[in-house]
Amino acid sequence: MPTEGREPVLRTSRLAVLRADASDAGLYLELWNDPAVMADVGFPEGLGITEGEVLEKIGAGTDWLDSLLVAVRASDGIRVGECRMHRPDEDGVASTDVKLLPRFQGLGYGTELKLALLDRLFGTTGCRAVRATPNVGNVASIRMQEKVGGVRVAEDVFRFRRDMGVPTRPVHHYVYLVSRIDWERRKAREAGGR
Repeated sequence: MPTEGREPVLRTSRLAVLRADASDAGLYLELWNDPAVMADVGFPEGLGITEGEVLEKIGAGTDWLDSLLVAVRASDGIRVGECRMHRPDEDGVASTDVKLLPRFQGLGYGTELKLALLDRLFGTTGCRAVRATPNVGNVASIRMQEKVGGVRVAEDVFRFRRDMGVPTRPVHHYVYLVSRIDWERRKAREAGGR
């Protein structure tokens, strides 16, 4: 089972989030090479990544920030996707990323993960806000950002370097921010409702 011997970075009601290890390489190969998952982030044919490259990335992180994290169902240890939390930048803005295998999309796991990532970032770092940049065509991701209290603050287009080595396309995206103030208000409402 994927959770054996690893202490979760965080838990939700249905999921455990673990730092990725070599046993998770298959999940990343499946996710990152799937055009259905990667097209919205600019890789219409998938990332074209190898197992060796995945293993290098898995070993690159030193703590839960900026490391690859795998989301597994607590009930049976099945891997459902991956997520990341990035350190706050010089402006105090952290960022998150959530990718789910297609068969686990539409079940509420994304929102559940995003809320847990926000709680961890706001609860343990001094960030003033958390950013997400969903593709303008990714209705499910946009809905998730708004459901967790994200506010659309900008629209932009990201362009990849020409020497990426795999087919890419520009990513037309929105910028959503969840502010610390809004997060604190949500937590106060949740505490008051108990």
